[in-house]
Amino acid sequence: MDTNIPNPPFLANIGFMLTYKCTIACPHCVVDAGPHRKEEMSLEHSFDWIEQARNYRDGHIKGIALTGGEPFYNLENLAQISAHCKALGFIVSVVTNAYWASTREEALRVLSKLPAIQMLSFSTDVYHQKSIPFEYIKNAVWAAKELGRLHNIAVCTDNEEGKHYQKIIEDLKAIGEDGSIRVSITFPVGRAQKKAHHFNYRTALEPTVAACSMASSPVVFPDGKVVACIGPLITLPPTHPLFLGNLHQEPLSEILDRAELNPILHTIRAWGPHKLVSLLRQNGLEAALPREFICDCICDVCYKLLSDERIADALENIIKDEQTRQTIAYARIYYLSETRMAELYHLNAAESPDRHK
Repeated sequence: MDTNIPNPPFLANIGFMLTYKCTIACPHCVVDAGPHRKEEMSLEHSFDWIEQARNYRDGHIKGIALTGGEPFYNLENLAQISAHCKALGFIVSVVTNAYWASTREEALRVLSKLPAIQMLSFSTDVYHQKSIPFEYIKNAVWAAKELGRLHNIAVCTDNEEGKHYQKIIEDLKAIGEDGSIRVSITFPVGRAQKKAHHFNYRTALEPTVAACSMASSPVVFPDGKVVACIGPLITLPPTHPLFLGNLHQEPLSEILDRAELNPILHTIRAWGPHKLVSLLRQNGLEAALPREFICDCICDVCYKLLSDERIADALENIIKDEQTRQTIAYARIYYLSETRMAELYHLNAAESPDRHK
């Protein structure tokens, strides 16, 4: 798995999970999406919240990512919401399983109805292909190219050495998509928790060392909650440090301004969740740490730490130290070229001493 994906600017992009409904119910699905789900973001709320995103810091947010569930499940809503996003000046992307691309002609017809969508991420792997043939992905990719839309292919696996995974990668390379593949590790939460005994993870005693790019883009859910990423933490109660707020209780601007000063969130962005492990060890909490971690999966590190209330509380206490917070603010300058946290702390944003590397 590529762990060197550049960390995008904080809040340059925000996700909107439009629906929990999906045409299929994959066994690895973190959000437990499927045909049985009813939750869907209303047009009223989506328009309101997207407009709040547009007004935040005079257009600081540049992109809106529409996800689910399956956003194409309600094509009419997707067309209206994506058009509204584009009219406000956003770059619009969408995540889909391409169930609608049964033929080239059908793929082209559907995508042509969505001119506001500029970027697509097609999901395919051993789980999706039980219901959606690889041919559908080929058709969707062809249609995207015909219409000049950017795209990538999202592949999830529990083991990159598995023969089924390797076959999918070979198939993608055969159609010229080797440069567009994005791999993630299957994670045992949501529906996947019930299937965890079927997965073939490689584990290690030490956590994966990599900064987290996903935590730069918060996600808004149909019930109004805002979470720092769309990883496995979304399955936890709204008490963990990466739960940012709820749009039914306060405006998006207040939620995002507060997120700018979230020290655990920005530790994960600047260094990665392995830094939290280091902080716990430095403070004599080695015994509280997990015994092992899934290889190449920073989500596993984050989830295991923040799903444990004792560890989350300990991290909050460790990181509330003023010097530690200043170090995190300087790390954002040094590693991410972001001055906002330092400015809000009234620090010298131009300073970036070597001791904070």
